Amino acid sequence: MSKNDKLARDLRARFRENGVLAVNLVSSPGSGKTALLEATLREMRALGWAVAAIVGDLATENDALRLARSGAPVRQIETGTLCHLEADLVARHL
Repeated sequence: MSKNDKLARDLRARFRENGVLAVNLVSSPGSGKTALLEATLREMRALGWAVAAIVGDLATENDALRLARSGAPVRQIETGTLCHLEADLVARHL
């Protein structure tokens, strides 16, 4: 098992133990991920849920700024050349 796979497994266990539902959205640019998250965060906060978002982007914080308008805590991870979030990047931003 790779180091990333082991850390990802450990993170899933940590989320489960703390009653955290973590969702990973992946799709093409412009497909509506941020719009979906923006509406979801806003609606869930209105219902009294504790929600937050970790946003991965190659070089900008545009999506994080947009999601922050929902009032939910948002952490931005600039991935540089990575097109996805490695488990250690997620762990460092929790």
